[in-house]
Amino acid sequence: MSLGRSRLATALLLNLLVVLAGPARGAEPPLILRVAPTGAAQAGTGEAGRFADLPQALVRVAALRRQGEARAIVVELEPGTHRVAEPVRIGPAHAGTAAAPLILRGAPDGSSRLTGSVPLAPTTLPPRLRERLPEAARSAVRAYRLPETLRRNRSIREKRLLHDAAPRVTEIFDSGGGLRPAQWPNAGWAAVATADAPRFTIKDGPPRLPDPATETDLWAEGYWRWDWLLETIPIAQFSARSGRFTLADTPYEGIRPGARIRLVHALSALDEPGEWWRDRESGLLLAWPKAGATDLEAGLAETLILAEGARHLRIEHLRLDRTRGDLIVVRGGEDVEIRNSELAWAAGRAAVFEDVTGGGVSASLVHDIGAAAIRLVGGDRASFRRGNLFVRESRFTRFARLTHTQSAAVELDGVGAEVSGNLMTDAIGYAVLLHGNDHVVRRNEIARLIHGLSDTGAIYAGRDITARGSIIEDNYIHDIRPAPGLEVKGIYLDDMASGLTIRRNLFVDVQRPVFIGGGSDNVVTRNVFVSSTPMITLDSRGLTWMKPSLTEADSEFRAAFAAVPLGSPPWRLRYPKLAEALSDEPGVARDNQIVDNVAIDGDLLELYEKADPKRQILLFNTRLDGPAPKPGDLDALARFAATRHVPLGLDPAAMRRDGLPASPFTDARR
Repeated sequence: MSLGRSRLATALLLNLLVVLAGPARGAEPPLILRVAPTGAAQAGTGEAGRFADLPQALVRVAALRRQGEARAIVVELEPGTHRVAEPVRIGPAHAGTAAAPLILRGAPDGSSRLTGSVPLAPTTLPPRLRERLPEAARSAVRAYRLPETLRRNRSIREKRLLHDAAPRVTEIFDSGGGLRPAQWPNAGWAAVATADAPRFTIKDGPPRLPDPATETDLWAEGYWRWDWLLETIPIAQFSARSGRFTLADTPYEGIRPGARIRLVHALSALDEPGEWWRDRESGLLLAWPKAGATDLEAGLAETLILAEGARHLRIEHLRLDRTRGDLIVVRGGEDVEIRNSELAWAAGRAAVFEDVTGGGVSASLVHDIGAAAIRLVGGDRASFRRGNLFVRESRFTRFARLTHTQSAAVELDGVGAEVSGNLMTDAIGYAVLLHGNDHVVRRNEIARLIHGLSDTGAIYAGRDITARGSIIEDNYIHDIRPAPGLEVKGIYLDDMASGLTIRRNLFVDVQRPVFIGGGSDNVVTRNVFVSSTPMITLDSRGLTWMKPSLTEADSEFRAAFAAVPLGSPPWRLRYPKLAEALSDEPGVARDNQIVDNVAIDGDLLELYEKADPKRQILLFNTRLDGPAPKPGDLDALARFAATRHVPLGLDPAAMRRDGLPASPFTDARR
């Protein structure tokens, strides 16, 4: 064999070895560390790869990374309950790579639970408290000892005013879910009789007025001025003689007579199963358990997982629940994903991603969340750098259960987030709250939301004309109807929201499906509206009641306008005229493109507040008289349009999201 052939053979052999070695190393199995459930016998100290708790396992992960361990590391939480009292911290020291991440994993059947609650020990009910209970409750109410942390807390919760996103709240649980602080009335709302903020009286007040000597942590919550804002405020003073209450803070824009309100955490209102009250003096919890559910727990941990600067992290097949704040908080870092998990019963939010690049939530069940469910903030608005965060193929229900207003299934800020393929239903909050630029909201089913609110929308954006470039497309939005005397919207571009695209969405039985509140440069095209009227509502509020916000230097509108560098090259290139917007007819709603939409059994367009149709582009919109197909019968809708020879431009039956992959977490209330 010649030298040339020898070298060629050697090179081929080396290449073959590299090819063979590459897949072998890539297929190298991960290192697995196991975590025993709380209270398990012989949990171990980690020598055999089994740890007593998650923090211990993560200490081992950090040590392995320092030693150069390059494999993926899986921390398996064994079936059972894993309790934490303080946040489990994950950071750069635990980071792997995209190909070899750190994975926190539960059992595939959903039986691994990470929780922030602790069991409560029953104790004797003091006679002095028994005597102050409503007579019907005295034989049913039980007393429990609270953990020292909750005993020391001055109050059961933090107040919630207009800009308070997710206050911390103490919650009590039985096996079926959360109980509530004793309230009056038990259902619905009372009404304000007279008001001189922060003082008020109640029309037809409670049959038993609170005792000032006992009620040292009494609260009131209500829609004090507006039916789009619920605020929860401690009561500073009250008089049992006069029935006058004084709030510790004045609600936003005061109190109006007739406002819906209720009293919360009142011993005098502890009068039915499922309610509780904390005695600050003794630190005891008094509760009227539901039938057969006397074992109670209290939410103790503020947060379950705090990831700061984490990279390449996966959280999967876990049930996470019961915190006084947010379940999972991710700050900084990159490539962090929560998937195939259940997130439930947080007093705050389910998951918060702030200043994170890449990652999000997928294929998960999110329910019974106190405030907004998911918050995504990523990217850089100054340069339009995308954050690439996402929420995909997940189910949301019963979110915003404590913080009813300004709380969404998904809240977006920054640049370039995606909300796709989700089912969002049966909650009082929004589906999506949009801030920032270049987000995509697509292929979601959105239904039965915001009932009981007014002047709000299932998808909401507003008060920032720089928050442009987002697309809302291919969504099925239905059954968005208000309570009597209130009004709601499907997609609400509030207070001059501009530069958004709304296309190929299907609206069925939605009051005011698209509302453009004074904005410009919006595109509404190729949507289908069924029994949803009027199709488009447009006003020019910048010429009427909102005009002062355009000129007042300290207005929220002007602050948003000044928050981004409109004169910088990226912004000048993208939006060349935006920097001069406040000097060029800023109050005029104009250049909205409303094109090629179909309305069935509804009107096309309503104009208010000096809106001028001549300043818009209105083309090729079609109105078909009913009777419309039965709501929910999407096959009939397609046949109806075909008989009228009107192309819908979308496939109604393909827009349902109730065919999402099955979740192991089948019982959403456990």
